[in-house]
Amino acid sequence: MPTASGPSFSRRGVLGFGITGAMIAAFPALAAGGNYEAMLVNCIDPRVATGSWAYMAGRGYKDLYSHFVVAGGPIGVVSPKFADWQQTFWENLAITIDLHAIKRVVGLTHRDCGAAAVAYGDRVKNDKAHETANHLEALRAFRAAVNKRQPKLAVHTGIMALDGSVEAMG
Repeated sequence: MPTASGPSFSRRGVLGFGITGAMIAAFPALAAGGNYEAMLVNCIDPRVATGSWAYMAGRGYKDLYSHFVVAGGPIGVVSPKFADWQQTFWENLAITIDLHAIKRVVGLTHRDCGAAAVAYGDRVKNDKAHETANHLEALRAFRAAVNKRQPKLAVHTGIMALDGSVEAMG
């Protein structure tokens, strides 16, 4: 209880504070970043949020990945329509490698994506073959760009259906 001379601290509170400080000092990697598996890059669309989490957890990456979310996911990283955003992704990937020591990037696009329609035209919403071809082209460009800038990282890509299933694209 605080007194006129200032706050008072219980021995238990001081001990807890001391233990926390000692743990942070002893395990700085836990405090500053750590050693994680991947970075997930996917779309802002709320319809794929739960499916994306389940996909990563199903591959053993639960709590072991960072997450970069941008309209279109990998499409936003490579399409000229979204050029103003792209440097932000590359800088984020670089700091993720520095802080989290990731080993791979997982890039997921998804069906019925509004950002894909902005990038490639409305036909992607009405023609599944056209949609698939454009997503595949974007995912290949994404893989090539990551491989060029960060050749030590593995890159896994896929197209997510709105039910959460993913068609692997490499």
